[in-house]
Amino acid sequence: MNSSKNQKISENERDRISSLPDSVLVHILSFLPTKDAVQTVLVPPFRHLWTNVHTLSFDVCSYHDCDSFESFDDDDSGPTYDKRFLGLMHNVLILHERSTIHEFHLRFHFSLYYSSGESGLEESILQNYVSKERRMASEISSWIRFAMRKKVKVLDLDLNGCCYIYETAHYTLPNIVLRSGYLTELKLAACDIKPLGQIHLNSLKTLSLQEVMLSEKTMDEILCGCPLLENLSLMDCYGFSKLNFTSPNIKKLMLILRVNEPRLKISCPNLVSLEIAGWIEKADLVNVSSLVEASLWFSYCFKFACREYRNVKMLLEKLRHSKVFKPCRWCILVLTIWELTNLPCPSFNWKCVVLEIPLTKWHLPGLSNLLRNSICLETLTIYIEPVCSFWFQPFQNEGKWIESYDLDGENYWNSQEGSFYCLTHNLRTVMLFGSITESYAIQLAEFLLKSAMVLEKMVISTNESVKPDHQNSLSSDELLEFSRKLLSIPRASTCATIHLS
Repeated sequence: MNSSKNQKISENERDRISSLPDSVLVHILSFLPTKDAVQTVLVPPFRHLWTNVHTLSFDVCSYHDCDSFESFDDDDSGPTYDKRFLGLMHNVLILHERSTIHEFHLRFHFSLYYSSGESGLEESILQNYVSKERRMASEISSWIRFAMRKKVKVLDLDLNGCCYIYETAHYTLPNIVLRSGYLTELKLAACDIKPLGQIHLNSLKTLSLQEVMLSEKTMDEILCGCPLLENLSLMDCYGFSKLNFTSPNIKKLMLILRVNEPRLKISCPNLVSLEIAGWIEKADLVNVSSLVEASLWFSYCFKFACREYRNVKMLLEKLRHSKVFKPCRWCILVLTIWELTNLPCPSFNWKCVVLEIPLTKWHLPGLSNLLRNSICLETLTIYIEPVCSFWFQPFQNEGKWIESYDLDGENYWNSQEGSFYCLTHNLRTVMLFGSITESYAIQLAEFLLKSAMVLEKMVISTNESVKPDHQNSLSSDELLEFSRKLLSIPRASTCATIHLS
């Protein structure tokens, strides 16, 4: 009887799918990787509907294990390319019938390494390699031209794949891409941009470039040729030392700065949101006077925090007037270094600070430094990550400076002398998410409740976190005990309420 019932349910489910209009089925298929969408030709309700999908997405990594993949053959025949992937590309581009597409995504490992003439190989082998690379470059160009003929709106080309790309010779983007009136979003990774004539991307609103060589001239041409550009991301790009635009449309800028590049001078007076990551001490902010939101993510902060103190301090001073500040976990530890070594910290006007940190005793001086100098702070949000042993590795790798300080974490907040201006006058909302039952998290909550004199609301969630795998599940008894402990803490503000979930 159960088998018969299950069979009837299964038949009903098939009937529901079969009864859907073709347009709905095509829309569903468009959200699948194209490799999977093509395979639905074997399913009767779908037949050849995949030929009308509005999104094409190709990922060469779906054909191999990236950890063990070798991009070159052992028989001196040159770089290897998966024939199954190339066959899929060839067949899809021939059989696809829709006249326009919304999105075209390509992830592929490619580099014109041998064509750069720096390999040192024998002439006969080199010519074989070069010939194979150039044929592949021509093939990629044909894929891109296909997308442009389909009036694609979102073009996403990642030619880095899962392999290391040599900077000496990337694939050069066809000029047709730089003159599209339909593109609204363009993402490029490991491509060279060498415009022939003026750039005309009159509909482009989002531009993301990764590992792209950009001369000053090319950067200026891009900014001039994209009049509607709103969001700009430059990740590990190189070849330019200034970023200067006054366009009122560009509101959001994301930068990942490389170690071996010169300082980058940034003058973008109309920016609303700025995110800087990587070697951020190389950023020279000339004018970011309209910033509302700023975010920093350090790289190798312990090695440079003291040596580059002046540069980092100047960077924070330039960001002090933004309303929202999102420092990374390393940024808080840099503030810890400054606190423990008695280096002065700028005064900040941030009204909202958002943190994502594992809360150890070594984060406490940094938090204290942040609270003491954020005089206008009204809202503090902390996503507390679980504490793992690898958080301490950077300390060990940078001269073990942390071991020279006698820091009593258990009584840290009780030892803090002097007033915190924001706690006395401005802090009204505190939100703590994630692993909030850790001892240091409870001590922080207690300190804030006892010290924040105008606090109106403290929101504490044991289940909500930035990452789902960081959720902190408590039994009902543990939650009850935690609630009692929290509610028993005295409050400096008579109108402060605690919201616990």
